[in-house]
Amino acid sequence: MSGLLLVLSKDPYTTEIPDLVLDIGMDAKGKGNDVTLYLVEDGVTAARKTEFGNKLAAAHKKGIKIYADDKAVLSRSLENKLIGWVEIKEIGTLLDFIMDYDRVAWF
Repeated sequence: MSGLLLVLSKDPYTTEIPDLVLDIGMDAKGKGNDVTLYLVEDGVTAARKTEFGNKLAAAHKKGIKIYADDKAVLSRSLENKLIGWVEIKEIGTLLDFIMDYDRVAWF
């Protein structure tokens, strides 16, 4: 089993990339890998209480850990609009994850 870190910087309502990232994560998790999704920049909008947020909820239930960058959340005024289990972290956490995970893909 290896660790996969997926970093999402795209809004799910302007591109299909977030769906692709979620598919990659779900496939990797299904094969027994440790998968983390870290939302940065416009990617934090994916964790809003919306249709795509429901997709993230399903991924979370399968064991994918999901984090959001604190500055991106604050700058988009999303503090109280995110799905409750998304952990908000400062950007240094992402740097630690990049060093710790076996594979990292940035979208």
